[in-house]
Amino acid sequence: MNKSLSNRVLALAGVVQAAALVNDIATGQRADEQSLNSTLSSILKTEPVDVADVYGGLRGLGFGLQRLIGLLGDQQSSSDVAVLRYTLSLMQLQGKVMRRRILKQVLEDGIRRAREQFRHFGPTHANVLANLADTYLHSAGTIQPRIMVTGDAVHLQNQRIIDMVRSLLLGGLRSAVLWRQCGGSRWMLLFLRSSLHQEAKRLLRESGRYA
Repeated sequence: MNKSLSNRVLALAGVVQAAALVNDIATGQRADEQSLNSTLSSILKTEPVDVADVYGGLRGLGFGLQRLIGLLGDQQSSSDVAVLRYTLSLMQLQGKVMRRRILKQVLEDGIRRAREQFRHFGPTHANVLANLADTYLHSAGTIQPRIMVTGDAVHLQNQRIIDMVRSLLLGGLRSAVLWRQCGGSRWMLLFLRSSLHQEAKRLLRESGRYA
């Protein structure tokens, strides 16, 4: 995978998008449908043409780029704290999962099943979400400490919400792996913050999503 700044920013925006969607759903907010479909579909794109192709093009990452710009800016919103926590946790988690052959096999098997279901039902069907959630639970979900999702307690007791959150975390994990493949690392968030910020702004304008 090309280790350009643009590709790193796109992969990072993918992690942030998944994290932001998790936060929106867990707190009972309305999730952006295009972003939801893009993040869930990205899990199945294991042989993409390029990084943008993982998300169905730049428009599929518009929400993530917008939230990334907010995270890298000087003024964060109250929800940015949770989104940043999920983002950093997913980055740390991907390294642990990728180092364990058995967990990688669980991921590959689950994604293969989901790809077959996806053809028949689409990304947000209950069967697809249940399989993706189960794949996450038996791979990344076995590693301690687990990512603790906070939100509306009653809302988070709904099985469809649980499956959606776990599926989105799996989507975030896929983007975190892509971030690493593109040469991304945690220190870049500190020392290349300005460059990441400016490139995210450029890519958001290019996407035309919020023009």
